[in-house]
Amino acid sequence: MKWRSRRVSIGALIFLALLGIAAMATVELSKVRIQKPLFNEKVIASKLTQTAFNAVKNHSGELKIIDPMVDPNGTGLIGEQFTMITTDRGDLSAKLTTTNPNWGAVVVDMLHEAGVGRGDFVAVAYTGSMPALNIAVIAAIQTIGATPVIISSVGASMWGANNPDLAWPDMERLLFEKGLFLHRSIAASPGGRGDMGGNVSPEGRKLLRDIIERNSIPLLESSTLDEAIDKRIELFDSALPSGAKYAAYINVGGGLASIGSVQNLVPLRPGLNLRLPIGNYPRKGAMIRFGERGVPIIALSDINKIASEYGLPVAPEPMPDIPHGEVYSELRYRFWLTCITLTLYLAIIFVVVRVDIRSMIFGKK
Repeated sequence: MKWRSRRVSIGALIFLALLGIAAMATVELSKVRIQKPLFNEKVIASKLTQTAFNAVKNHSGELKIIDPMVDPNGTGLIGEQFTMITTDRGDLSAKLTTTNPNWGAVVVDMLHEAGVGRGDFVAVAYTGSMPALNIAVIAAIQTIGATPVIISSVGASMWGANNPDLAWPDMERLLFEKGLFLHRSIAASPGGRGDMGGNVSPEGRKLLRDIIERNSIPLLESSTLDEAIDKRIELFDSALPSGAKYAAYINVGGGLASIGSVQNLVPLRPGLNLRLPIGNYPRKGAMIRFGERGVPIIALSDINKIASEYGLPVAPEPMPDIPHGEVYSELRYRFWLTCITLTLYLAIIFVVVRVDIRSMIFGKK
């Protein structure tokens, strides 16, 4: 075999470049879609979420409180900008993003990654700010056979469940009475500043207490935020059977008794946190205290970012079908084809660069 003693020609380099592009294209175009773990459970959870959405939609239609200008898909899960029980500013785009029923699959995926399975207990903190996500969470927990222990705060940010005639406890009771969900909140607080409705009017605070009372939920009322946090921890712990532990803590929204302080969301990544990140937590809400126990935290905040990670559209219009998104399946390379293509390409490079093919064929001049 004659080894090359002169430089590789420009033509040969161009040939190798084009061949490399062709090899990459072959590998890329040959990828196959593979179902992710718990595919069937994810579909079931999303369909249950959709069924619950439809129940709320029908009830909202009966109350004639659906505004197609802010709720173009007519879900009935988007509230108003300002009401007597509105506690904070809200992002309409994020609220619309949560109305996708495929969030049920996203929560199943997070629970699976956290190691939650059948028979486990999950602590859940709700607010009225994202009722659609509240529904997706309980649908996912119920689908995998775990048991939720729920404490809610009723106040809602803009575009959430802030209609006094259809607040989150009303939706929760509706779905429970229809037999769609097996669990309800074990207690509820007014929410808002200090978890006591500090940023709504006195009339608004009365409405919040009336909503809790008419839904027959024990009122969780405190004189300080620290007391509200302590009471939540006591309630969560007392709800467990002897010897049982929580397998995960799910926080939906920004209830202060749960997160403690808005700054606490900075070190936590949106979505699943298997361990509590090291950080400065000015006031340790129930979520942080559970994290200190080693309980995985699912922080459902920065909704549009989580949606992008799982391949869900932001503020979808029209609503996607089930299943939809990278949460159900992913494209993977054909390993055997990739290995063969790479081996052949490297062999051709070796031959073109190192072997003097011209001399072997035509002889040395």
